[in-house]
Amino acid sequence: MGFGLLFIGYFVATLMSINMIGPFIRVIGYGIVCIATAKLSNYNRYFRLVQIASVIMILVSLLLSVSTVTDFLYNELLISKNIFDSLYKAVIGHVESVLSFLFGTVMLYAIRSIAVETEDSKIAINSIRNFVFMCIYMALYIVTCLPFTYTNYFGIPTLLAQFTYIILNLILLFMCYTRICDESDVDMKRKPSRFAFVNKMRAELDKREQQALESQAQYNEEKGEKKKLEKRRKNKEQI
Repeated sequence: MGFGLLFIGYFVATLMSINMIGPFIRVIGYGIVCIATAKLSNYNRYFRLVQIASVIMILVSLLLSVSTVTDFLYNELLISKNIFDSLYKAVIGHVESVLSFLFGTVMLYAIRSIAVETEDSKIAINSIRNFVFMCIYMALYIVTCLPFTYTNYFGIPTLLAQFTYIILNLILLFMCYTRICDESDVDMKRKPSRFAFVNKMRAELDKREQQALESQAQYNEEKGEKKKLEKRRKNKEQI
């Protein structure tokens, strides 16, 4: 359906890109996201907006990639003019952070929309929860950009907030992959993944879902028995 690719693309664009060549990796990650959202847009129109947002992120990542290359050529090899000064790079970095927040917002809105359509309330609620965590991160990020001395203390909380919402978004995307599928795939047997941790996560989610279904069935049964007893009691009173 596309959620598997979206999970991989978002993972590559976020966690895998935290290194010196991050901009190059983000280009690949958002490219995968673009392909995934092209498939998902056939099921929900809001994923078309996510696709557009991913293209914008690719362009920004390419710009940062050029900056990284020119820095390396100028500082290490001294064979190219450094066309990006520190101010330009700072501005591009801030622009990327804002656009990344907007990308996440659009993605969560599209996920909530398709979750509402498929009547999966848990995914819909979790998408709102993740957006709240993203807003907390963005508020902390804005504070760190303020020209005050005390803002230095917000660096670690901002980083922790960023990791938190990224992990939550990955978990949400994996839930979408396991719980939301095309109607034609409902009766198909799910193929095991080549990755052991994916199969483990699937088994754990299936176990929890089965436990929830059993608890709900037991509750409904007990509720039905109570109604029967109440009805018998009323009948006896009438007699």
